[in-house]
Amino acid sequence: MKNNIYNIERMNFTKQIVSGLALLLTIISAQAQTRTIGLEEAVNMGVANSKQLKLDQNKIAQAVSQLEQAKDETMPTVKASAAYNHALMLQRSFALPSDGGGDPKSMKFPFDNTLYQGTLSINEPIFAQGRFRYAKESANILIQSSKLDSDKDKDEIVYNIIGAYINFYKVQQNLKIVAQNMEDVDQKLTEIKKFESQGLATKNDVLRFQLEKSNIQIQQVELEHTLKVVNYNLDILLGLPENTMVQVQDVVYKLDMTEGADVYMKQALQDRKEFGSLNYQDKLADINIKKIRDEKLPTLGVGGSLYYINPSKALIPKGATYLAPFVVGINASWDITGFFKNKNKATEASLQKQEVTATRDVLTDQVKMDVNKSYTQYHQTLEKIKLLNDAVVQATENERITESKFKNNLVTTTDRIEAQTLLYQSRLNLELAKADATAAYYTLLKTTGHIQP
Repeated sequence: MKNNIYNIERMNFTKQIVSGLALLLTIISAQAQTRTIGLEEAVNMGVANSKQLKLDQNKIAQAVSQLEQAKDETMPTVKASAAYNHALMLQRSFALPSDGGGDPKSMKFPFDNTLYQGTLSINEPIFAQGRFRYAKESANILIQSSKLDSDKDKDEIVYNIIGAYINFYKVQQNLKIVAQNMEDVDQKLTEIKKFESQGLATKNDVLRFQLEKSNIQIQQVELEHTLKVVNYNLDILLGLPENTMVQVQDVVYKLDMTEGADVYMKQALQDRKEFGSLNYQDKLADINIKKIRDEKLPTLGVGGSLYYINPSKALIPKGATYLAPFVVGINASWDITGFFKNKNKATEASLQKQEVTATRDVLTDQVKMDVNKSYTQYHQTLEKIKLLNDAVVQATENERITESKFKNNLVTTTDRIEAQTLLYQSRLNLELAKADATAAYYTLLKTTGHIQP
């Protein structure tokens, strides 16, 4: 009986442990999610998550609001006003002198006096120096400029995401090569220990391979730490939970140079968004020059006003004790001093337009240098890959020959480890060079104003 109770309690305890472990695994799984993401998907996620692009949309909305405000300014101005006045006549008698020198005319006023006044006016400018037209044109240009700035920010975001993705892939590939090298070293360590037991190798030979294994383990630890940092940064860029473990797909290497530098140069000078921004600045400068010129012209408008004057104590008089004249008129004004005051404004506006032209020349030189530098770097990485391919072939053959010589006691353990290290390093250099070439390709695309995964 006691044994049965003991067995039941042990079974319950075991179930509790299993349930606890299952709960713990569930929590760990929820806290650390793994997600595999391709390059194009990463770019789309990063663009959708970008806080900078959301800020750009706010700026575009502001520009649209300014355009609507400029349209509102062209509407007629309607104003209404009302007033109530109450006067106490401390001197109720008043003598008005007569024109013929006779006795003055005496007038008496009530002690308590009330006056109601109301005005309704409508005014419409007919010609206002083109002020409203220029305001709408400027607002339209501001909208287009804001959209262009948003596109430029989007290109920068896409470029940063591609760079982060390739950087993650480089670390990931580096880890794979290190793992492969570790596997080779483990295999050789097993062999050298077997040789030691047979008297064909020394203890020092075993220690050399163990030391090589320790060095590789250190590299693994460093790379895993780097991968965690890069993974976290990628989570932030893509808007993923910060504990998401990212797995990137294989990057399609861009290792073919199909166009000459002149093609990229021409494309950059035509399509770089900085030139579009300067075009909008140039248009704004032209509008400013026209606006200053037209400020010398007169303004003309029409308007009408309805007045209500009621000197009785009743707000709504019973009889004809109030006045309600309606006045219609044309008003014109001309600031003649504008011929003198606007001279310096016109000079400043002309200088601003000249500055845009000079900035375009500076930008043209800078774009040319950017394209040439990016093209040269891309070409250099492709040449480097050709040499590294040869290096891998040579290192592979060297490692094979050294391995054979080592088995025949013709080379030392140091020579064997060195050959293995050279092969590992050549493979790693080739893989990193391919990733660097792909990154250089996207940098070249960015300098032309066309960056896409």
